Amino acid sequence: MPMFIDPVDCNEVQLGFLTAVYGWVLYTSSSLIAEGSELLLFFPSVAGLVGSVVLPILGAVPDGVMVLFSGMGPIETAQDQVSVGVGALAGSTVMLLTFPWFLAV
Repeated sequence: MPMFIDPVDCNEVQLGFLTAVYGWVLYTSSSLIAEGSELLLFFPSVAGLVGSVVLPILGAVPDGVMVLFSGMGPIETAQDQVSVGVGALAGSTVMLLTFPWFLAV
């Protein structure tokens, strides 16, 4: 039994379902990370450490996981898949930098 579902074997409905589940998992994990990081700031003794070290690391974890899982699979196609994951990471970073600039202008 394979560990991952191959998108080639799925029809459009199944791909839509997998995309919705993936989006839900990312949304839920992002919400949990944000909520937990806010709770960490309630402790004044470690608030400086949390704000400067822990929160940036927690913010980078979902992006790193996305790149990690994009490279899983056969070694022959891993480089192409990782380049897609890194491209998605770069795109999200550019969007996060551009959106506040757009709102400010």
